[in-house]
Amino acid sequence: MRRPTLALFALLVLVAPPGAGAMCRCPHVRTPRCASADEKHKIILKIDLAVENDTVEVITQSGPYRVPVADLNGKIVFFLFMPKGEVFQGFRQEAIADSITFGTMQGATATIPTAAAFAPGEYELLLFVDVAAGGGFAPQRGDLAAFDNTGCDPTGVSVRVAVGCEDTTVTLTNQHFIIF
Repeated sequence: MRRPTLALFALLVLVAPPGAGAMCRCPHVRTPRCASADEKHKIILKIDLAVENDTVEVITQSGPYRVPVADLNGKIVFFLFMPKGEVFQGFRQEAIADSITFGTMQGATATIPTAAAFAPGEYELLLFVDVAAGGGFAPQRGDLAAFDNTGCDPTGVSVRVAVGCEDTTVTLTNQHFIIF
């Protein structure tokens, strides 16, 4: 019986399909090991929209749109967090416990802390700014909604946030917002 040669083995390695780990372009984010495994942390949300001529530019399906800063001032910001990769189906119970948070825009900015509800790991932030008249607990036409499709494995409706062994700050800028 003939033994395979080194050249044949090398050819098989080159032709064989790569494993799933080799094809994934997304780096694996490791959950840090903290001094206290059950300690929970806050997430401080910062909205920092660039202003030009008293307006902020956001995107729409048909291109950029300018929202007057006066239309944002004093408006309610509503957000919640879901486990990584999960999409909110509209039931409050699906959200991370104590993550449902409200705040207020001050012009084109806001700084809103959550409760200490987050163990180290990754989460999905779902957020909207209640710009349109009428209010409500769900975005409606004319509201601003945040999302991020630049990262790995995006949901298309959320912003991925990683929490380590301390409170985490996430800053959202114009590129994160669309007109709903």
